[in-house]
Amino acid sequence: MLPDPGTSTASACEGVAPRTLEEVHAAHFAAESPTGCTAGCHETGAGGLTFRDAHELWQATVQRPSLGDASLLLVEPGHPERSRLYLKLRPDAQGRMPQGGPFLDAAALQDVAGWICAGAPEPSTLDGGLPARPVPTLDTLTPSAVQEGVGEVVLSLGGGGFVDESQVEVDGLAVPTTHDGPQRLEVRVASSLTARASTHLVRVVTPAPGGGASASLTFTVTAAGVVLPTVSALSPCGTVAGSGAFTLTVQGMNFKEGASLSFNGTAVAATFINSSELRAAIPAELVAAAPTGNAATVTVVHPAPGRETSAPVTFGVASKVSTLASDVQPIFTATCATSGCHATASTPVNLTAGNAYNELVGVPTSSKGCGQRLRVQACGPLRGQSFLIDKILATNSSPACSGGAMPKGSPLSAAQKQAVIDWVAQGAPR
Repeated sequence: MLPDPGTSTASACEGVAPRTLEEVHAAHFAAESPTGCTAGCHETGAGGLTFRDAHELWQATVQRPSLGDASLLLVEPGHPERSRLYLKLRPDAQGRMPQGGPFLDAAALQDVAGWICAGAPEPSTLDGGLPARPVPTLDTLTPSAVQEGVGEVVLSLGGGGFVDESQVEVDGLAVPTTHDGPQRLEVRVASSLTARASTHLVRVVTPAPGGGASASLTFTVTAAGVVLPTVSALSPCGTVAGSGAFTLTVQGMNFKEGASLSFNGTAVAATFINSSELRAAIPAELVAAAPTGNAATVTVVHPAPGRETSAPVTFGVASKVSTLASDVQPIFTATCATSGCHATASTPVNLTAGNAYNELVGVPTSSKGCGQRLRVQACGPLRGQSFLIDKILATNSSPACSGGAMPKGSPLSAAQKQAVIDWVAQGAPR
């Protein structure tokens, strides 16, 4: 039985077998299929919809508004009865697609509904059926600095999108890499590399299909007797874009008089309070807009001649004000704190109103493969910082550190995801 436009939300997907978009596209939408929609039609943007393969179809339709009916999305995950793409393929559709036929039969329509009912997941393969490997991201390097003569060092890399084929490179040369899930890698740096003071670039490279290279982080070997500054805390740890100038207090160790800050790459003068505290006036223009990932970096830089630099720490910059009560809890209530899910004290995380904050903020996750990560780290909007962010941003091609993406079956909209990220970036206030 096919889902009808008037079918209730609760029953629309009953008895519908799940399908992947790779299966659906290859069988029913590809140019080689009798019912194909690309050749001479949507590959040229007919009807305002452009796609040539399964990935482009996913990007063009999922959570995208319909030009023909503003009340509908082209594909609303979990709801074929409210997805204009599906409705335009049905026998009772006005201007039924594909234009002029041949049309999809009942079994083919069931396949399309099966993909949407499964949550309209992102394709995990490229054309030809080969795995579409994600572009790796590199966020942390531990340790980021050692003293010369220390001998062999084990480096732990934190980031995202790591697959079995991902390889760590140091100064452009591949080194043996140990994998610990999609967000952690380890390598051994030879004693010859740490014998003398020097700096080295570390990155992660994933081969095609898909894949690519991460940004590089610096691994520093300092001269004997040189002590690097260390940052342990920022106050405040985050802000909202456009909220104006503010005073940033930096706490840590080994600060020298004359030290300055680098705020997301821009030098900022600092006032030396003592060896464990600096203060700096951050100009409004540096937080006028939210940076990529809603995370700016802060480092302490010692004066010349050494100019020793601390490892970077994250300062959250929300794109707009987002509160738990008004913006985030309604999302939890509608999509997470539902029957059989995160709705009771017996579930692993209770996200009902009045309980979500204490269940999330500052609470370590016990999920395997996630390292020492908090469910929500205040001012930690990156996937490698807050487990909640990792889970809501996860896709087939960029999995979470543990388990599948959340919410199950129906991903949050882009606006909902951003509301959660903004709440975390500005400090996850109660």
